Formats: sequence, C-alpha cells, structure tokens
Amino acid sequence: MSKIITLITDFRTSDGYMGAIFGVIKSINMNLEIITIASNIPPADIRKASRALANSYRFYPQGTIHMVVVDPTVGPLRRALIIDDGRYLFLGPDNGVLTPVLKNNPDCNCYDVKNPKYQLVSASETFHGRDLFAPVAAYLSLGIPPDEFGPPITDPLLIEDPQPEIMGKNIIGKVIDIDAFGNLVTNVPAEMIPENPIITVCGRKIEGLSKSYADVQEKQPLAYIGSSGTLEIAINRGNAANYFGAFIFEDLKISDGGKR
Repeated sequence: MSKIITLITDFRTSDGYMGAIFGVIKSINMNLEIITIASNIPPADIRKASRALANSYRFYPQGTIHMVVVDPTVGPLRRALIIDDGRYLFLGPDNGVLTPVLKNNPDCNCYDVKNPKYQLVSASETFHGRDLFAPVAAYLSLGIPPDEFGPPITDPLLIEDPQPEIMGKNIIGKVIDIDAFGNLVTNVPAEMIPENPIITVCGRKIEGLSKSYADVQEKQPLAYIGSSGTLEIAINRGNAANYFGAFIFEDLKISDGGKR
C-alpha cells in the first residue's frame, strides 16, 4: 500500500477543482498523504508539467504514486495511463506528459485505464482529474494491481524535445524551459560543453561557466550547470528571460574559448 500520492496540475486552488480531487482520494483512502508538487502549471502546458515531473519524482520514497493532471485533450478518445516503472506508479493522460518516466525506463509496464469499477459512477467527460484519475490513484494506493484497471499497451505517446546540434566548431542548443525566476534552461548537457565556453544568447555573450550566482556581480549574467545536468543561463538577482529577450526554443551558440 502506498502512503503518498503526488499531484502536478494546471488546476488552481481558487476554483475548487483541486479540492474535489483531494476529496475523492480521501473518501477512498483516508490513510495517505497527498502532496502537491505543482499547481501553477500554465494552462494546458504539457511540456512544463512533464519537466516538473522529471525534476521531482525520483526524490520520493519507493511506492509513491505520481499523478499528473494537465489534460487539454480530455475526453473519451484520449487514453488514461498507469505506468509501473518498478519503483513508482504514475497516472496521467496519454498526451506525452509522462514522457520522462518512459524515457528513463523503456521497460516500464503501461496500462490503459478502462475498468469503470474504479471510476466515479457519474463520471464526466470534461473532469477526468476528479472522476477518473483521483479514484484510480486512491485504489492504487490500496494495493489494487495496475492490470486490474485495464489492458497493457505498448505505444504510449511521447514528447520529443529538440536535441543540441554540432555545427562546425559550435554547439547549437535551445532554451527548452524558463523557470519562475526567469532562468533559461537549455537542452545542452554538461558533457557537451567545452572547458572554457563562450555562450551567445540573443546576440549577447557569456564567457565561461560559474559555479553559483555569487560568482558574478548583482544584475550580471552567468552560465552554469543546473540541477538537471544541463546548461542554464541566469541573472544574479534578475530575470534572464527579460534581460536577453529570450523565449522557449530560442537558439543559443556555444563555442570553445580555448585554454586560459
């Protein structure tokens, strides 16, 4: 039996939608903790929700159930998935939001949730967060095996992020996320970056990598390896997205500055 269910969603607490989800879960299993990882995902932003999941799920105790409800294609034609990766259970729409789990463990077992026994009797087609995902998560927490909820599948939908490219002596990467602080998260992994890089973003250059924000003066830009293992761009006590005028999928160039 699981003691923790987590939630990532684009619902807001002010609308009562999250309260309804919590209520359904607790009415089935009172003896668990529900942790909201993120409830401020921009509406229908599947990629943002997917990154929130990727950045957080591995730090929870084994057996945690992770539920993601960012579901712009909600309805009878969109599958609902349970994924079992051997350590955790994941629950969410088949719209690519669970991609990090599937890429980290290609041998995951996936199931298409179809059994009406584990859904609310009067389930709507527009609020699967309350009527489908919440009760299924609660029943999973009671130890009901995933294959009780529906048949196995082998073709879950994946989101493909752009990959960095090598063009001549340069690496061309992209901004794949902008966090709440305005930091630019890129798709360039640490192992691709030369020892003394020169990084060009929106026509502005940053020389070298910093270890922390304190390495530069206030309001100055810096490049560093973020907690997810990829290159990030920030402003010490500022907003890099505003400073550079950068957006999601903005290009950046990394060249080798040579030995110092």
